[in-house]
Formats: sequence, structure tokens, C-alpha cells
Amino acid sequence: MKKCIYARCKKSIPDDAAFCPYCGRKQLHEPAKKKRRNRPKGTGSVYKLAGDRQKPWYAVYQGKSTGQTYATRAEAEAALEHMVGAVHPDLYAYTLEDVYNAWSDIAFRDMGRASMRGYKLCWSYVPDSVRRLRAADVRTDDFQQVIDALQAEGKSDSTAAHVKALYSHLCQWMIQRDIIGTNYSQFIKIQKTQRRPIDVFTTEEVAKINALASQGDSSERLTQAAMLTMIFLFTGMRISEIFTLQTANVHPEADPPYIQGGVKTEAGRNRVIPIYNRVLPFFRFFHSRADGPLLISGYDGRQTANGWRSNDYKAMLEYLGIPYKVPHNTRKTLATNAAQAGMDQMALLKLMGWADVAVANKYYIAPTAAYLAAEMDKLHAWDSKLDKG
Repeated sequence: MKKCIYARCKKSIPDDAAFCPYCGRKQLHEPAKKKRRNRPKGTGSVYKLAGDRQKPWYAVYQGKSTGQTYATRAEAEAALEHMVGAVHPDLYAYTLEDVYNAWSDIAFRDMGRASMRGYKLCWSYVPDSVRRLRAADVRTDDFQQVIDALQAEGKSDSTAAHVKALYSHLCQWMIQRDIIGTNYSQFIKIQKTQRRPIDVFTTEEVAKINALASQGDSSERLTQAAMLTMIFLFTGMRISEIFTLQTANVHPEADPPYIQGGVKTEAGRNRVIPIYNRVLPFFRFFHSRADGPLLISGYDGRQTANGWRSNDYKAMLEYLGIPYKVPHNTRKTLATNAAQAGMDQMALLKLMGWADVAVANKYYIAPTAAYLAAEMDKLHAWDSKLDKG
């Protein structure tokens, strides 16, 4: 026999009785629910949100949430533990766009305008759907899709590589702050696409530019833009090199006349470039009018590389009916014509500022079919012997 569990009854009842025959009370003990321990003070909290939700659990630390909700309490606890262990828990809820803004605020301080513009362009390729993702959740696959989409649109391998490099910088920023533990950019694969053909100015196009530069009104901006373009075509200098060329480094009256300048690579810095006779009058024109430390101060139009490229240079090509080519193609034009004319290889390397002729062959020199045919004619002596056999 056992006693009824009801304190006011306590009558003896059979051991197997489910209910007391005297008071009617159920005799099964319901174990008390185990009370969950509260988290230690200062380590954050986990809440269950009201309503019928697939992911009702929510974690908060020092007034900052983890940025998402969870299906189970255990998942929320795990996320909270990671957040508490981070050096900067307030960054845990950052989106990828927040990370980019924070990274660029620091990185852009000591960065040149050209590099800054390049990173901004790369960021513009990242869709909003990826920018809005919580940064801690962005993985290789997310950016792999961005890269694949760019290459499907026909963007170059170089563009894809620059976008990958940007993601690498963002990963490094997050690793330093314990938001993630791996640089996921290292796993991105860039497909090798067919290289675009080297685009150079034709002889007819150069003749048009030369005619405007030589015969046009020198007070007109388009004429002066043509003069500058001819200087590019016969020096092989980069646009940044011409627009930073010191007046003191231009020697149009020397014997022989020459300039000394160049940037970017060790082989290209401060190289000596003879001034070709055809463009000597143009150098003298700008040199005589320069009123500042730079040769470009003698030019009446836009005196920055970007302004000149997008305005004066573009307008000049449109005026002459020449399809647009970037100013860097003037450098490729000189390299191609110098190589086809048989210029000594060492002289060409020094003139262009290259350390290796492989760079020239891969990126700059585009021999014409006529040149290659003429070179093939040099096989005549060997070919003539075949009939004698």
C-alpha cells in the first residue's frame, strides 16, 4: 500500500492505483522541469522570439546582435560564443558592404588615385545581393559566382584577378579582427580566357593624327591633343609618364635631343628616350609654353591624365573619325612598328623600359600580315635549293 500524494488526503491506497479512490487525485509524479542555468554575467544572452518562426532564437552581446536568427537554442549559443571570443564583437554583425567601407577608409589614405579608382571599379562589379550578406557568412562560392559572371560577360582575366584581390583584402581585414579565420579568396579559380588581340593604330590613322598636329591651328585644343598623341606614338611613354614629365628633363636643344623620365618598373624609371625628328617641333612647342615644373603645363587643355583621356583625346579621335583606342595603345603601336622595322632588341627594351622581351611579345607587339609575309620571303634562298635536288 502507498499513501495518496495529496497532502490533505494521505489515505492508504493500492500500490498500482493511478488515482486516489477517496479524493480522485492523479497519483503520478510529474518531474519538475530542469531550470536552464543563466549565462554568466557579461557573456551575452539568448532569447526566443514570439510567434511561429522557423528560426526563433536570437543572440545579443553588449547590445549588439549576431545579425541573424537561429533554428535552435544551441545554434544561437554557438554563435554567441564565437561573438564573445572575437576581439571586436561589435563587428560581428557587419555586412560585406560595412567591411568594404571600413577597409577602404583606411586603405585609401595612402593609395594613389589610379589604384583607388581601380578598387572602386572592382567593388562596383559586386552585386547588391552579395554586399548585403553578413560578412562572416560570405564564402568562396559567393565570390566565385561574381568572378564567373564577369568572365561570362567577356571581362578580362585581369579584371577577374583584380576583383579576387579586392576580396582577399577584405578577408585579411576580417581575419585581423577575428570575424573569420580563413582567407577564402585563395580558393577562387579564374578561368583562362582567350587573350584579346593587340590593338594598334594603323598607318592611315597615325597619318591623320600627324596631319592635324602639323597643319592644324596650334591654339586649338584638338590640334594640341593631336600633338600630344604624336608624342605618345613616337616615345612609347605611358600616359602617366607624359603627364608627370618634368620640364627640366626635356632637352629639345641637346645634340641629340632627348627626354629622361619614366615610372612603374625598375627598368622603366628615368630612362633616356631620344626625341624623334617628327615630334621634335611638338616638344619645343610645349616646352616653350610651359609655365610650371611639368611639361604638360604648356598644354591648353585638360592637364590631368584622366581629364585628357576622357575629353580632349576622345574628342580628337572622334573629330578624325578614328575608332576609340585607349592611349596605352600608342605605346603598343610604337613597339610593333619598331620591331617590324628591325630595331635592335636591346635598344627596344631600353626605349620601352622593359626588363624582358617576353613582355613585349606577349602584350605589345602585333606584327602585320604584310610584315610576316615579307619575313617569310627571306626563306627564298633555302627554298630555291629544293628544286635542285
